[in-house]
Amino acid sequence: MQSIGGGVLLKEGKEQEEGFAASMENLKYLEEEIRGKKFFGGETIGLADIALGWLAHYLDIFEEIVGLKLIDQEKFPSLAAWKQEFANAPIIRENWPDRDKLVTKFVAMREANLGKGTPK
Repeated sequence: MQSIGGGVLLKEGKEQEEGFAASMENLKYLEEEIRGKKFFGGETIGLADIALGWLAHYLDIFEEIVGLKLIDQEKFPSLAAWKQEFANAPIIRENWPDRDKLVTKFVAMREANLGKGTPK
């Protein structure tokens, strides 16, 4: 999912458009894999869910920072449902990193990468 972090969050203009397109292709693949299941492993959280779990928390932050929507209910209904289900699992919800700190971190990363600031 390098296309989301490196291609959308840390780019702008044409490079960001290309990263967005690549991200959408990757998300289409994930949508097909999760369709008809609660989690990637079936009815319980499994290894694939843990590996992809950052999408359930970080993606909203990335979307907010860059002003683009990657996962929405219309385009990716199964992935959107998974994202909600995963994020609401008590063991996950209780252990997310602080959202405000992540926003600060990713804004600084984006600005530094785009030559608009220095990383903190």
